[in-house]
Amino acid sequence: MNLSVRLPPNIPQSNQTGEAVATLLATKAAAPDVTLIEETDSETVMKAVTTWRRRHESEGFVRQKNTTLTKAIIGAMQQRKAGTYLRWVKGHDGHPGNEMADELAGDRARKPQHTEIDTEVHPTLRVSGCKLSATTQKIAYRAIRARKERKLKPRKRTDANIRKTLQGIKSAFGVSLSAAQVWKSLRSKHILRECRQFLWMTLHDGYMVGDKWLRDKMSEEMRARAPCERCGVTESMEHILFDCEAVGQETVWKLARETWRLTGLAWHRPNWGTTVGAACAVFESEAGARKPMAEALWTILQTESLYLIWKLRCERVIQNEKREFTIPEVTRRWYATMDRRLELDRRSCAKHLGRCALTAHAVACIWEPILQARGELPRNWVTDSGVLVGIKRGR
Repeated sequence: MNLSVRLPPNIPQSNQTGEAVATLLATKAAAPDVTLIEETDSETVMKAVTTWRRRHESEGFVRQKNTTLTKAIIGAMQQRKAGTYLRWVKGHDGHPGNEMADELAGDRARKPQHTEIDTEVHPTLRVSGCKLSATTQKIAYRAIRARKERKLKPRKRTDANIRKTLQGIKSAFGVSLSAAQVWKSLRSKHILRECRQFLWMTLHDGYMVGDKWLRDKMSEEMRARAPCERCGVTESMEHILFDCEAVGQETVWKLARETWRLTGLAWHRPNWGTTVGAACAVFESEAGARKPMAEALWTILQTESLYLIWKLRCERVIQNEKREFTIPEVTRRWYATMDRRLELDRRSCAKHLGRCALTAHAVACIWEPILQARGELPRNWVTDSGVLVGIKRGR
């Protein structure tokens, strides 16, 4: 079907969204009294409306991804008088219909005209709530959270930070993402818990900096904390992380840039998209293949550097009574941070961690481009605690 669609705002983008939309449109387009056989290369979409349907309906679709589209597909199929059958075909395997669908989707995606998609389900076919017999504590907790989230009013500063992050990602890496994908990226296994918490608070503008000290009920002493004494402007998280002239952020980003260039890949100027959205970074080979290990290293360097800048600022302003660090001090702190992270990743390969453990091969591929003794280390350097390694120091 040669259509370019615009999804309603309540439908998150995912890898299966396109297949689900195509299934919905094909089901609605077919005559209701004619037997319909749909071919799809998505087992997930096919099972969602067949094998898994009864379970998801019993659970109120609480654990179902793409809930809105899945409900719409099921409702459209149930409205048909004749039978509807799904047949799986292997994708990108020369199947004429599958290849034509991919070609048409690519052509229409590049065109500005869009068709609104209707996901309404007939009132008699709507499923609300979940069965008590199928309800567990986990399902009930998710349902309560989802219900409360629908009532939350959007925060203007959070929305503004998300927009800046999305714009930065698109400008640097050429990919258009949704807000949901940015939030999900914070759970990347390459972002430490403390960094994840910092990124979450930063996106929500949750730290007490800048104009927050200028609220009506603040005393004169508290209002004096609003400006950056080094730069003479009202402080903000963006100013702290990317613009402040105090020794710290500029040195950290310089070290990160010098280290990243050892990989031979392009460096992107630090901004909301390349740092806060670091886990969304896309790096490709000349042949167009993704480089997941390079993307993991970018995520590590950017998030660790970002969090270090924040810690240095807090130490300078609160603990050191505004005494600035020296460049050698910041340099030592940055290298120490990266060496500790490298050691943590090596220890994360321990077998007792089970499914949470990293693989030695993955750790080696991520870190080897920037190691001091690159090319001279033994093959088992990741798991051999007797081998000392560190990242390469600049001149």
